[in-house]
Amino acid sequence: MALICGHDAPAHGLPLCEHIRNAATEPLDHYLHYTGRGLERQRICVICREEPAPAATMAAAAVCEDCFDATGGSLIGVFGHPETLDEARPVRGMVETNALPEEAGKVVDVAPTGDGIVLLCDDGRILRWDIDSGRCTEVARTTIAVPAEAEAWCDRNQALRLHASRDGAFAAVVIDYGRTGEVIDLTTGAVTVPLENDGHHSDTVPFSLAFTEHAGRVVVLHRRQWNLVEATDAATGVPVARMPQEEGGSSTWSGHFHGALHLSPAGTRCASDAWVWHPAGRPVAWSLDRWLSEGERAWSEDTIGWAGLPSCGYYWDRSLVWLDEDRLVLEGLGDDEQELVPGARVFDLGSRGPDGSKPADEPAETATFAGPKGRFFAADGLLFSSSESGFEIWNPATGVRLGALAGFRPTHHDLARGELIELSAIGLRRWRTAGAES
Repeated sequence: MALICGHDAPAHGLPLCEHIRNAATEPLDHYLHYTGRGLERQRICVICREEPAPAATMAAAAVCEDCFDATGGSLIGVFGHPETLDEARPVRGMVETNALPEEAGKVVDVAPTGDGIVLLCDDGRILRWDIDSGRCTEVARTTIAVPAEAEAWCDRNQALRLHASRDGAFAAVVIDYGRTGEVIDLTTGAVTVPLENDGHHSDTVPFSLAFTEHAGRVVVLHRRQWNLVEATDAATGVPVARMPQEEGGSSTWSGHFHGALHLSPAGTRCASDAWVWHPAGRPVAWSLDRWLSEGERAWSEDTIGWAGLPSCGYYWDRSLVWLDEDRLVLEGLGDDEQELVPGARVFDLGSRGPDGSKPADEPAETATFAGPKGRFFAADGLLFSSSESGFEIWNPATGVRLGALAGFRPTHHDLARGELIELSAIGLRRWRTAGAES
């Protein structure tokens, strides 16, 4: 059966309103309209935007590829909302609040570990705090500070960030959207690894850093050059592995400005919230086991498990979280900053390519749903989102919202205790993730 454009061909792209389809002279600019039925979208013009939504919906229809490509026009904006599936019920458990230790003064950031909460104070002190006993001990001091002359880039302000190893033996203080940092041994207070990246567009991304464990030692992953992540022994500063530096030429893994690093729960994979030139956000992931064991050889022999997620024009520094060792959740629906709406996309990095012999370079998208926004966390197969509007629990397989907690906005995930925690003006607020779906 012929399409509304009169051609007997497959439908292509989004449905178009009649004014866009029939524009006789110059292409009409358009809105991206969510109809409220699932994730259904269409392109409509200014005239249709001013009509009641049902009329605009009725006027939109699909056309063939040639006719779609001939319409052109620029995006004006987005209106309407995708459908959010809601089966919310009361959330189990209470949010507990613990006042921060008085001796801490102003706390800039926190890092949960298996050996208590590590606090970074605004005067550079690093404290270890046992919430249960109330004991708080100074373990180190940092000299890293945001430069007085630091300027924000696109509302990205340089700020101190605290990281800590899972066992609590090491901490790192870095400047997000800056160039410097340091790794500190919390048993001695000594700096073991000075950190500095090359400064090439470093103001566009958080400082790339994450702790992991390999072969019985704590390893720190960090970006020294804009497109190269290195692994260093946290205790000695001895190099463990690095991405190979390609001389003249390119590959699937080069050309990425690496941002925040996210490790899978068991630490077998790493994802970088990177961007590539033009610019466009393009998160990428690779195998940590292969890399830390085999070094550069893993990259040359294509055993690194490299995978890239879909790019998004002018948008990165977004929420990413691993559901397990294979599934990665990416925040936001849309392919460009102008058209983004709240939502989540789930990708399976264990999916196979066409020949079935190795993982696909572009992982399969297994779920796409509207609603989640802000920071993402995950535990026990569930997705949690935290934004100004509050805290919500989602089933990432069905896209259904399972519950919400008003006024709770977690900022960190305490994996050792199974808690989401919020560093707030009144102290540390905590909620246990276990039994969230009960």
